[in-house]
Amino acid sequence: MPDQAGDFGELAMELHNRTDVLDTVEGVLQFAVEILRYDHASVLLMQRQRARTFAATDELITTADQLQVELGEGPSLQAITEHDDVLVEDTVTDTRWPKWAPTAAANGIRSALAIRLFTGHATRGVLNLVSAEPFVFNDGDREAAHLLALHASIAICSAQVEANLNVAVDSRKEVGEAVGRLRERYGLSAVQAFGVLRRYSQNGNIRLRDVARHVVDTGILPD
Repeated sequence: MPDQAGDFGELAMELHNRTDVLDTVEGVLQFAVEILRYDHASVLLMQRQRARTFAATDELITTADQLQVELGEGPSLQAITEHDDVLVEDTVTDTRWPKWAPTAAANGIRSALAIRLFTGHATRGVLNLVSAEPFVFNDGDREAAHLLALHASIAICSAQVEANLNVAVDSRKEVGEAVGRLRERYGLSAVQAFGVLRRYSQNGNIRLRDVARHVVDTGILPD
């Protein structure tokens, strides 16, 4: 596993230069494959009550995503409906999805990790990481996956809150800065800090960007 602190720092700076939400998410997926060495990666979003692949590194994982939608079962759909991350250690022996798992295994997918994406006030999608080998994902991989999901969540949430993509970029930066402030002040991880911002947004019925701006301007959370 590479030096994640340095790599994720470079990723954050590089993503700030991207002005399109799709381009940003594709940058996250590219990082997952090229730097963290996962075989395939995708983002599956719920749009108009239907899950669809928003971005993917290749056709294989796009097909695997679509197969879940067609069959109505799979780790990504379970992560969305149950609002929890889902780990697949080996599709050959996993019995939770009797239709999806054998087909995935036949297509070369042996292990997978579906991490929730928080876009707004709910779980609206997942970051999918896939490997051709079984039992690949350890605790370090899950931590890295959560950091990747954080970047993707900020990008998608910003774009959905603001119609103008230029404003969306500013929003993503503000949320990133607020995450940094909370980490420094309260000793939180990046995932925990983003969760705090999201809960304040949800409980106070305040836009995520406005909560982040308050933290950036004042150094504290809203009352």
